[in-house]
Amino acid sequence: MKHILSFLFAASMLLLPLRVHSQQDSVAAADTMSGYIEFLVPSYDHLGQIISDPSSRFYYPSLLKRFEEADTTLTIEDIHCLYYGYVLQKDYDPYIHLDEEDQARDILNHERVTIKEAQKALKLLDRAVKKAPMHLRLYMYRHYANAKVYGIDSKQAADDAFRYVALISAIAASGDGSDFATAFHVAIVSHSYNFMSYFGFKSTGQSLQYDEGQQFDVFSLEENEHGLENLYVNVTPCMNYLSKMFAMDEDDDALSEGPVDQFDISVGRKLTIKLDKKRKGEYKFHVVKYESCIDSIGLAGTDSLFVEDGEPNTIVFYCVKSSLGSRPSVLLVMKSYCKKMLSYDTFIRLDGSPEFQSTSNSGLLPGVRGVEIWNDPVNSIRIAHIKPAK
Repeated sequence: MKHILSFLFAASMLLLPLRVHSQQDSVAAADTMSGYIEFLVPSYDHLGQIISDPSSRFYYPSLLKRFEEADTTLTIEDIHCLYYGYVLQKDYDPYIHLDEEDQARDILNHERVTIKEAQKALKLLDRAVKKAPMHLRLYMYRHYANAKVYGIDSKQAADDAFRYVALISAIAASGDGSDFATAFHVAIVSHSYNFMSYFGFKSTGQSLQYDEGQQFDVFSLEENEHGLENLYVNVTPCMNYLSKMFAMDEDDDALSEGPVDQFDISVGRKLTIKLDKKRKGEYKFHVVKYESCIDSIGLAGTDSLFVEDGEPNTIVFYCVKSSLGSRPSVLLVMKSYCKKMLSYDTFIRLDGSPEFQSTSNSGLLPGVRGVEIWNDPVNSIRIAHIKPAK
């Protein structure tokens, strides 16, 4: 699938440009970062009003239907309302895990993809799109599969290229990425990586920062044609979703939503989970607390993170930066207050990548501080499938 982006770029050049109405009624191409007379910054209170009004041209079900039909008369304002309006939908989940996407990606990653395999991937991706219509990667994969089945110049392939570029355009129209005030806005954290890849940005590091009640991923960049040293991306809706998801239930100190079988943790965050019943050999669990913590610590100081004992049957995780010798590192520091030794699966996501990759771990011993260390530019770690160690 290494040529997928070149296919996408080639197809996107055939698209009619999305129009942006401004004071000068200027026209901005869908694949350019500049040219917008004014930024289209999402105002969620206002969006909530116009996308829920059946008489409005921005009524959400109507916009979604036009998007599904790859309607090239959609303006940039239409796409803006569609993309950021997704945040206000009941099924909004910026961290949704789609098994269909995993299966399709595995198929399309074959060295040589047959038409029959591509057709199977398309069926999987069609189901995934119905669950998550604003997830960029799905259109990238589906474009590639359509190009295999119907040809690179086919309407099917062009339609998915249009959808991908349209959503990228909504992000591009929201700011210039140069500081907190003019940051790009994303509805889904992983879209930052799709966006950077599309415009040729390469990240050398990432941090979660706060400014005036908003939360931002700030990426340090390699030298680029846009002259940006850092890229600022507003991820507030995604963080708000996490805060809501991890809200404490006053009755039982556990989430009202759940139990779950995996979680993601980024640098500068502390997470506490409580194991639930074992099902099919694995423990489900509740996330009882997800909070900010110190984002950098020396290896010798990690013991100080666990001054107080945790509650029985809980596990506490810290994701922090460190420096081992001259190399910057990322640490996952954890301590289990469970009675049994546990095993689990670990996945890491590197700066500049939208996807997680599997990595090894040493398991968890009861009452013993564990430390996993990566010398790679890790920005997020996923823990899944916690079970008794054999």
